[in-house]
Amino acid sequence: MTVTEFSNEFDISYNSIASNAAPGIDLYEKSVYLTKAQLELVKNYFNPNGNKYKSGFEGDSKRRYDLSELVLGHSSTTTVPSSNGLSANSKFFTIPVDVFLTVQETALVTSTNKCINNTYLDTKPITHDEYNKKRKNPFKRPGDKLVWRLDYSSIGGNRVVELISDHTVTEYKFRYILKPEPIVLVNLDTEYPGEGLSIDGVSTVQTCKLNTGMDREIIDRAVELALVDYKPQNAQLKTQVDSRNE
Repeated sequence: MTVTEFSNEFDISYNSIASNAAPGIDLYEKSVYLTKAQLELVKNYFNPNGNKYKSGFEGDSKRRYDLSELVLGHSSTTTVPSSNGLSANSKFFTIPVDVFLTVQETALVTSTNKCINNTYLDTKPITHDEYNKKRKNPFKRPGDKLVWRLDYSSIGGNRVVELISDHTVTEYKFRYILKPEPIVLVNLDTEYPGEGLSIDGVSTVQTCKLNTGMDREIIDRAVELALVDYKPQNAQLKTQVDSRNE
């Protein structure tokens, strides 16, 4: 859809439900709701409990098609030195700044164990609480089958993850969901001069970058979000909407 089509279909759906009971919504507000709806749908696709079909990221062909534009691969051999590792075996590998959700990950290791040396092991994301519980238990350590991955913000301006293994990790290889770019229906600097408006740092016109099959789902969801905000008396709807948010 073009930005004009997004705007017009939003208005049609919103007005058909809200009638005159809710105020009009300007182009900036519509852009915010459309962007929020897009992000929420992507999250819910990844989490089966967040959508009505209980279908996960690759649960059916529609899901795979809808998100195919967002799936990217990356291989990192760049490590960043740090004294903040949780383990003596910790290594911090750089990752792209646009990583939104990781969907598959492995790590290449070297080892004195010939069966493990130069092989890719599955990487398992764990929480810091899990690490605290497992680190002193030899039967719950990563062992020869796994590499643990803990999330970390950044080191020296590089976004990183912390990998822990009983072997030496030399490469972190993964596929991830790219964070979807915002939907902006109008050049914000021109439409709202002097206000400094932007959405996720974007102030120029751009339409949805996902497959077109998601366009009307995004509009329907955006209208629902707008109705919750502008018709607070719909307490039941607000509860349903909030229950789908993280």
